[in-house]
Amino acid sequence: MAVTTQRPGELADSLVPLPDEPRHELAWLGLLSAFVASVVFLLVIPAGWSRLDHLWAEDGARFMVDAVRSPALENLVDPYGGYLHALPRLVAQLVAVLPLEWTAAGFAVSAAVLRALVALITFSASEAYLRSTPMRFALSALVIVLPAGNSETLNNMANLHWFLLYGAFWALLWRNAPRVPVALFVALAALSSPLVFVLAPIALLRLLQPRKEVPIAFLAALVVQGLTMLFASRTPYSHDEVDPVQVLLASLLRVPVVAFTGSERVSQFYPSHGNLLILGALLVAAVPIAAGLWFGNRAARALALAAGACSVIVIVACLVLNWTQVLQVQAPEVVMTSQRYSIAPCLFLFTAIFVGLDATPAKTWQRLVVGGSRYLIGILVVVSIITQFREPKTVLTGIPWDESLARARAECAAGATEARLEHEPQDWFFVVPCESVR
Repeated sequence: MAVTTQRPGELADSLVPLPDEPRHELAWLGLLSAFVASVVFLLVIPAGWSRLDHLWAEDGARFMVDAVRSPALENLVDPYGGYLHALPRLVAQLVAVLPLEWTAAGFAVSAAVLRALVALITFSASEAYLRSTPMRFALSALVIVLPAGNSETLNNMANLHWFLLYGAFWALLWRNAPRVPVALFVALAALSSPLVFVLAPIALLRLLQPRKEVPIAFLAALVVQGLTMLFASRTPYSHDEVDPVQVLLASLLRVPVVAFTGSERVSQFYPSHGNLLILGALLVAAVPIAAGLWFGNRAARALALAAGACSVIVIVACLVLNWTQVLQVQAPEVVMTSQRYSIAPCLFLFTAIFVGLDATPAKTWQRLVVGGSRYLIGILVVVSIITQFREPKTVLTGIPWDESLARARAECAAGATEARLEHEPQDWFFVVPCESVR
């Protein structure tokens, strides 16, 4: 009996290992510096700076208005879109305490801080899987600088759950993580995303190992989210029939192609180069993934397979469950509609890729292939990052929050009992009592 019960634990330990070396005593200083630099980057790039005075979508028209109008506890457990949004609603409750002038900045800074936290978790957790510290740094940096993440999803709580999903993935794989804060993180992530079910196998595997607090917290929150989704109502985006071929093409454009070019550039490249663009992106991604599966140890191979599977499942689920004709690849701007669907799948794809880039094959030609992939992917990503800095569409130019607030106060001064607060994107707004804007 002892042998039988030991085998699952040994298998789990080989798939989800502990890091070999203890952390340096001054590691916290480097992590703190990287965290601060990440937050600053997200807030000072042109697109990020514009978010400090522009409120985005559900941050205003759902989370903020509910924080103003509803009791806090009722607000936190109220589903929207068919699932719970615990962390965005919690942030909204905190922002609602601030002066109203700080609302847009409050959401932007909160989202940037939490996204930087995901990058920090990625770097720390990957120590057990990636041998190269520069590779770990580059993978975690992609959480911050990846062009696909710095457009629609930049610095807003409405779309933070795409990053939380990726952060929960690494948090579950981080065996020597600080128990209480990471357990709290995975619970809030599970209570804020409808896609966390894809991570359930990892959590179940972690139950076979010591330090079960994190997977238990995750699975408990997963049950709550699942029950909520089972009984909550959800209005579908459309009733258009799903086209499997279009889903396949859209998935390939929105993940491997977007990962290397950014979403905005696809609308330039795809009409000109067609499916050759997809084939090129697949080849660039496939070489390092194959290297990781061939040369990596058991934990590395399991990581590559798990991350690849998550990438595929998430993008296909997003497209199938929310399918509408405007998601077809021949639609204007190709992948910019619901651009947010690319974020988590791209990060999962890069995780599988980095397993191969971290490999150290024995033969010279194999090392040359891996080294060439490192340079090629590095160049592609750096070029896409630089190009996106010059992309004007990522900067919000609609009504600034202070102007919207001034208009609302003018309405109240003219005798209105309620005020309309407009915000990004165009035609979004919410209404609050005049007592809230004075």
